[in-house]
Amino acid sequence: SHPPPCPLVFAGSQSESVSDRVDTDTAPQIAESGQMDSRKIRSAYEGRSIQAPSAIRHGSLAGSGPPAARGALEPLLRPELLENKIASQAAEIEQLARDNHRLTASHVTLREDVVAARHEGQKLKEHIRSIQNESDIQIRVLQEKIAKMEPDIRIGESVKKELQQALIEAQNLVKVRQELISQIQQASQELVKTRSDVKCLPELHAELEDLRKEHHRLR
Repeated sequence: SHPPPCPLVFAGSQSESVSDRVDTDTAPQIAESGQMDSRKIRSAYEGRSIQAPSAIRHGSLAGSGPPAARGALEPLLRPELLENKIASQAAEIEQLARDNHRLTASHVTLREDVVAARHEGQKLKEHIRSIQNESDIQIRVLQEKIAKMEPDIRIGESVKKELQQALIEAQNLVKVRQELISQIQQASQELVKTRSDVKCLPELHAELEDLRKEHHRLR
């Protein structure tokens, strides 16, 4: 005679309760530390025995029963599968923790870079503002200098016109001087000629006197 199926149902519920108890007992510790390895997880379950029904312990159902019952009882017969699963989950949690730590560090670095960039941008804006202020001051000073120099420039233009007029008059005076020099030279030549003629007057008077005497004698 076969034993009743109640132990099978009990065994399945007991397997689920053990798995749930394992996850609920160890998951918070693994999530908090993020660095627990499989050895620590295995040590957490040392000393705990998974109790199977008496029929399984005596081997009455080890090779008998439907395949579904044997599949439900197989995890109880192989607790190392549970340990491997827990170790795999721990490795995944460790990887996630490392990734989270790396992402956190990257996030902190990015935030620091953003803060530094904002600070540099603020400094650049202040520098540009100071340059604009200096440029405005220099432009204002130049405008004031130009405004002060405008009367001098106008005076300079009038002086320039006067100088141009004086230059024209000087050129005219040079022409008049040249004409006067030529006239003086001509008058000097005439004076020399007149002087030479004056020197010949006594001789002319003597000739004239001789002619008079000759005229009286011939009469």
